[in-house]
Amino acid sequence: MGIGKRAFLYVTRKRMRSILLFLLFFASGLFFLMGLSIKQVAKKAAEDFQKTLTTGLRIEGKMVDPSSLWNISKNEKGEDIIRYHAPLMMEEHIEEFLAIEGVKGFYSEDMACLSAYTGLSLRPGYYSWCQDVAHGNVPLEGDITKEFQDYLIEESYNADKVKAQSNGFLGVYDSEWHPAFINGAVELVEGRHIRIGDKAKAVISDKLAENNNLKLGDKIKAQNTDIFTGEFYGSIYETEIVGIFHINFEQPITPDKTLEWDILENSVFCTPEFDFWSRHEGQLHKDMPVTAEESDKRLYTVVLFLEEPALLDNVKEKLLAMDSIDWNYYDMGTYDKDYQTAAAPLLSMMRISDLLAVIPAIGTLAILSLVLMIWMRSRSYEIGILSSIGIKKKTILLQFFTECCGIAAAAFLAALLCSGSVIKLAGDALQAQLYSSGFEEKYEVVVQLETSQMDINLLPQAKGDALDYPVTPGEACFVFLILTGTAAITSVLSSGRMIGQRPWEVLHRK
Repeated sequence: MGIGKRAFLYVTRKRMRSILLFLLFFASGLFFLMGLSIKQVAKKAAEDFQKTLTTGLRIEGKMVDPSSLWNISKNEKGEDIIRYHAPLMMEEHIEEFLAIEGVKGFYSEDMACLSAYTGLSLRPGYYSWCQDVAHGNVPLEGDITKEFQDYLIEESYNADKVKAQSNGFLGVYDSEWHPAFINGAVELVEGRHIRIGDKAKAVISDKLAENNNLKLGDKIKAQNTDIFTGEFYGSIYETEIVGIFHINFEQPITPDKTLEWDILENSVFCTPEFDFWSRHEGQLHKDMPVTAEESDKRLYTVVLFLEEPALLDNVKEKLLAMDSIDWNYYDMGTYDKDYQTAAAPLLSMMRISDLLAVIPAIGTLAILSLVLMIWMRSRSYEIGILSSIGIKKKTILLQFFTECCGIAAAAFLAALLCSGSVIKLAGDALQAQLYSSGFEEKYEVVVQLETSQMDINLLPQAKGDALDYPVTPGEACFVFLILTGTAAITSVLSSGRMIGQRPWEVLHRK
């Protein structure tokens, strides 16, 4: 009787054992196919999504002792002058950065959102709400008491009135490369962007322009005010409108919490010197040490936007070759905040699919190996009889190998046939669960309390695009090799020791 026939007869005669092995191989194969397919599909979707975003290289200054970087002296006006004695990133390096092959844009995170009175009609926020409370237009209930109303009238009425017409000013070197324009939250609809080297230029929202009858070429005048009294102080800053942007989402506003200058519609993209003007006027008004304007301003944290992510290492290498900057003072990393946030469900699918493929499959294989070892050891009497009638040990081993691999191959084919519908159900269920915590709105506005910096972030959506989960030939071959390899190795290891014994020893023990 040949090996194949003997293996077939044994498998069909020991049906319960064979069915158990078949189910274990089937479950293991299905888990492997499911995990691999979902991971590859999620990975491909995440990569396609990343291509729609602009990747950057983020350079951030390390926290070090300031005395190692600069010292402060006085000029003839008694103003503080910062003199750097370490080669640091400065404004003069911006053009060098942009000249590097593969770099297409520059953005600095160093400038906070500063507020100043403009007298413009704004989208109402907290201070407009305070005015409504003071005028009795808001019912007195809950936290809105008569005492609170009296306080607003007597102590902060003038200051609130001024703040209700104060815009937020977002300093930029080049507004085209502000993250809000990069991720599509806002788009330029008229005029041009602020460009590097511009002075006293501004880009405003179409709503702000519409509500105040502003157009390209008009001027906006800004002035600082005392936070407690609303009193005006210092010089007037005047900037020209060169561009108008449209907001592609609706920012949620809570009247009793959201400040006017934290509303994107009221924000003004402005040139960097606004930052110095605002702080300089404040230092003079508060009788604080006055810092002189720097001829070449230091850059603390910048982002270089790249033509494609693959150029990241090449750009980093060229930066490190610039000997005019001591890179020991800086850390470099990938700027992909929008991708990490908006693609979070897909990235989670990739991580979960790894667990789905590895943990259940390995657990099933471990049980499978244990069952095979017990099965093989229970066949010691059979091994003794076959050996005693002259069947070679290699032939016996090959029979066991054929049995196990045959069951594994049949189970794999069954798993492969069932994988399409099962993986689709599992993938859709996993996707629905991960996207369930997403948002209907595509963007959010976040104001950092420490720096007042306004971030406009992409959000993970409440529903992802429908995905198909095909099993590729490579994935199928990989799972087939795993299953048959496990069957082969386990059968050889489990039966090898018994086959190596003499027939009379095996039979006597039985």
